[in-house]
Amino acid sequence: MNWTMDQLRSFVAAAEKGSFTAAGRSLGKAQSVVSTQVAMLEDTLGVELFDRGSRSPVLTRAGKDLLIEARAMLRHGSRFDACALAMFKGEADSLNIAIEQGMPFQAVSDTIAAMLKRYPFVTGKFFQESSDTVQRMVGSGEAQMGLVFDDSRRSARNFEWVCLGQLRYCIVAARDSELAGLPVATEQDLARHRQILYRKDEQRYLLSSSRWEVNNIFCAIYWASLGIGWTAVPRMIMERMRKDESETLRSLAVVNMEQLDLVVRNFFLIYNQDFARREILDFFRRDLRERCGRMALDKGGFF
Repeated sequence: MNWTMDQLRSFVAAAEKGSFTAAGRSLGKAQSVVSTQVAMLEDTLGVELFDRGSRSPVLTRAGKDLLIEARAMLRHGSRFDACALAMFKGEADSLNIAIEQGMPFQAVSDTIAAMLKRYPFVTGKFFQESSDTVQRMVGSGEAQMGLVFDDSRRSARNFEWVCLGQLRYCIVAARDSELAGLPVATEQDLARHRQILYRKDEQRYLLSSSRWEVNNIFCAIYWASLGIGWTAVPRMIMERMRKDESETLRSLAVVNMEQLDLVVRNFFLIYNQDFARREILDFFRRDLRERCGRMALDKGGFF
């Protein structure tokens, strides 16, 4: 079918404005031009879009159904034009982001959503990997940006480090566990109970000789809710679960600790030095830092 976008615009405008004359005014065209384009569209489609028996054109049943499709086509056409313009101006880009396991991906995802509202034509991939893998991906250019925890093994590679702040952790265990029932738990108390680890480099934080290792933070949280053991998770993840009214959270309790410095960790944004879109990098860094700062202050009565 040889319909045109101009014909669709005239059809949609006539349907929305209620007359060919008003549609012409909104499009900056003569009434006769709009009327002719709608008629040509009807001939091409082989259906009547308007009932012209009354003073003002009224959509037929086919016209009502096709109006939805016409609007969708115009939206796609506008996006196509805007995307092409962004490419012409050099605004479109590809951005792959890798984050270390244990990083609160909800805050990162919220930042990505905000970034895409500002830069809608950025495409990319998102990965959750080990610290070593994230650093390797950013260093090689497979990912342009990454989030990792402080790592003494960092080396001079083809990327820069920017500290975004600290993630405060909490110890969680099943609500009916012995740990949860203690007025104040110590590291010695933790050592007497099974520990669940979800990051390869967590060995440095190993307190218990009885342990299970998993490769996903939410698996660790769920296992803790089942009473399998205790685990350390970022406070902001627990706060997000509270706000989402997570079913798992009802079976969990935050262990009351007087002091546990081993679960306060710096986290860093790393980025490839060859990544040219520094304005996207700056936006990502500012937005994520603000979100993490707000979540650190917004305890919501949970902690």
